[in-house]
Amino acid sequence: MKSIGVFFAVAANSFYESVRQRFFLLFAVFAFTAIYASVLAGVMAVDQEARVLADFGLALMELTALAYALFTASSVLLREAETKTIYLVFSRPVPRWAYLGGKLCGALLTAALMLAVMGAMHLTLLALRGFGLPPCYAWAVLGSFLKLAVITSSAFFISLFSTSAVSTMVISGILWTAGHFVSEAGFLAERAQGAAALALKAVLWLIPNLQLFNARDAAGAACALPPLAFAAAAAWTLGACLSALWLLSRKEF
Repeated sequence: MKSIGVFFAVAANSFYESVRQRFFLLFAVFAFTAIYASVLAGVMAVDQEARVLADFGLALMELTALAYALFTASSVLLREAETKTIYLVFSRPVPRWAYLGGKLCGALLTAALMLAVMGAMHLTLLALRGFGLPPCYAWAVLGSFLKLAVITSSAFFISLFSTSAVSTMVISGILWTAGHFVSEAGFLAERAQGAAALALKAVLWLIPNLQLFNARDAAGAACALPPLAFAAAAAWTLGACLSALWLLSRKEF
């Protein structure tokens, strides 16, 4: 029970520090500016203005939250190691799983708050343009959060063997991009032959299929995320966390 209390304490402290930092305000300002730009883009869409506003706004929300989540995940452990804070933490009876899980939970809570705030701004701007709630909006935002959970946990794992925060962000960004083309890569793997096909199939097992979390693509008109999406998100997040915990346990703090 004491370990659970440590977990919640670390999560709360991580969340508080993220919200308190000026970077959170900068990203909030950027999000508002970007979503306002989507309104301007929607004006040029004429007959498809509502759809452009909804899709462009959701994409910008996701990318903005992603940028902040990756910045946090790639720098928090490195910063605490450089400032020797992590040595002070582990000099106390703090389980490493509680520390790592708390940091990840705090980052995801911050990402959820950002999505909620940006979603409120986005819907307000849509209402000012005379449009109602876009179809499947809640599912789309939930899908974005599941993507963030997968990539953020992966970024924590990468940060434990990466040489710098920049390299962690670059690798995580590549993983994010590749995750949206898993289906296409799988099609190429089926048509390829020999060692190239085997190598490509092996690589695909290491890349999360982020297309599963695109609500409109995954379920058509119904827009509901399939159960496979939740199972995949849980599996990838848990796998990344366990891998990160294994690396963290091998470090001498």
